[in-house]
Amino acid sequence: MTGAHENDSERAEDQMQENAPVQLMAQVLPDGRRYIAVVDGLELEGAGPTPDAAQESLVQAVRSWLERLDTTGKLGDALGVECLEEETEIVLQFIDGNDGNRELSK
Repeated sequence: MTGAHENDSERAEDQMQENAPVQLMAQVLPDGRRYIAVVDGLELEGAGPTPDAAQESLVQAVRSWLERLDTTGKLGDALGVECLEEETEIVLQFIDGNDGNRELSK
């Protein structure tokens, strides 16, 4: 009976990994009189006169990018995720002192 519990445990762990949120890390950097928000590893950015405005601009750019790739079926490849499910949560997290965590759902 121990083997059956181990298999159930492994299956549950696999499911948790498959449904784990996809984390996109971003940061806001000063650029002269404005701020630029960028996602690590992706060519996505937002800009604005304040850090919050740059973050909001990036959130909108990421949403548009996610929707465009999702409709073409290429989102999983772009994110480097083999098994992207409909209910997979995509989280945009700002790092380096920017407290605003943004959650985006695919």
